[in-house]
Amino acid sequence: MALDQELRRIAESAVTHCRDGEELAGIVPAEPAIGVRVYVCAYRDGEETSWLVLNAEGSPVEDRGLVNDAASIAALCEVAEEGAGIDPAVPRVASPALLDELGAAAGPEVAAAVRETAETVTGLLRDIQRGYKRPLH
Repeated sequence: MALDQELRRIAESAVTHCRDGEELAGIVPAEPAIGVRVYVCAYRDGEETSWLVLNAEGSPVEDRGLVNDAASIAALCEVAEEGAGIDPAVPRVASPALLDELGAAAGPEVAAAVRETAETVTGLLRDIQRGYKRPLH
């Protein structure tokens, strides 16, 4: 199945998890490990953001390690794209392979951008855990 079709299918599942007044703000497909694809979903209700990671079947993930790994690789890939001056025109899957590809293409700019993100990623992980829609184990 093409990535755009996967995203439409996951979006249908993701919107079923919206609370009153909340809307789905975005989905980032991530492969934190080979053969493991999940979808980091952000929800907005005014200024408040909540989070949910869905597995390939569209079910919520409650494994804290997998949620952290998915959010981390998604954030690192986004920072690497910015460091490389790339604005992807089509959806992409955040993965260690994409991170390597971006690093090979842009070199020092990507490496510098990624090195500077440790605090940002840590803050994002705290935000996700605080605003996660399910209990994490």
